[in-house]
Amino acid sequence: MSGERGVRLDRDEIISVLFMALLFFTVLAGRELGNIYGSYQEVTQLEVYFQVDEEGMARYIREVLRGDDSELEVGIALTLPSARSDTGMVTELPDYARRWFISVTLSPIVVHQPEVSEMEVALFVEGEEMQMDRFEFEREDVPYITLLDRTVTLRIDDVDAFREAVEASSVDHGGEVELTLSGRALVHLLFFETWLPFSTTSYPLVRVPHVEYISSGWTDLAGTPVTSFSVGRQAWLQFRTGNPTRLHSIHENVTATVYREGYMEPVYEAWKTASVAPSTEATYSFAFTPEEPGVYYYSLEAEDGFTLAPEDSPRLSVDG
Repeated sequence: MSGERGVRLDRDEIISVLFMALLFFTVLAGRELGNIYGSYQEVTQLEVYFQVDEEGMARYIREVLRGDDSELEVGIALTLPSARSDTGMVTELPDYARRWFISVTLSPIVVHQPEVSEMEVALFVEGEEMQMDRFEFEREDVPYITLLDRTVTLRIDDVDAFREAVEASSVDHGGEVELTLSGRALVHLLFFETWLPFSTTSYPLVRVPHVEYISSGWTDLAGTPVTSFSVGRQAWLQFRTGNPTRLHSIHENVTATVYREGYMEPVYEAWKTASVAPSTEATYSFAFTPEEPGVYYYSLEAEDGFTLAPEDSPRLSVDG
């Protein structure tokens, strides 16, 4: 009897020891999964900064338009969340990557440092891809308190298509061009690897933008359009302008010159600074009081911009 009890006791002890060992390894495995999950959370917050300014972009575009053999050097810096910049994050996490380790909820204790190797960078003009290049680098840790710098050189293969797209965009948007640099970086974390995409868009100017003429006419004090008026009453020459750009405000001097039929010399001349926000329209007015009966008309001229010729102006008949 005592022998059977001893055997049973030994078996229970062995089971207890195995259970404790299993529990210990389960905790270690869970802890390691927590570490991996914490590391992955860091990777998903990888930040990419483009080190090229709008002026450099614009200069590069102008050189290509002139037919120069030009290259665009783009500095790309990668870092993890502990190193911040006012530039803002341009990485975005793909949906398939978000689903990794979705069931793991253990808190990390040790965080593994990710590495980055290959990069793909594409250049778009108004959403149309102009160039795609792949760059290979040695695997290197992404630091937490400094930036991992990369320099890539983009060269346009189809210069004619690039020039055509830039010129069309410039015409449509007052000299402004939408230029997008996007791509993805190959990130390694232990035995996992994934491509994390990034993108940034700028709007360089390839020529000086100007306000555009929309309409104009004679109005009374209430803003109601008029074609006839009385001597001594104040009339208003009202004009409407627009800003075709998407990012840049325009401030431009507009000069109004009023004439009376039968006379060569103007009877009134003044100017105003028209300030128009991006992708908006604005209305401005000049106050004019006719002192003599007759038919009045005007011209409008924006400095280096639009011109409304006198023959295209609405007429205002003024009675005595």
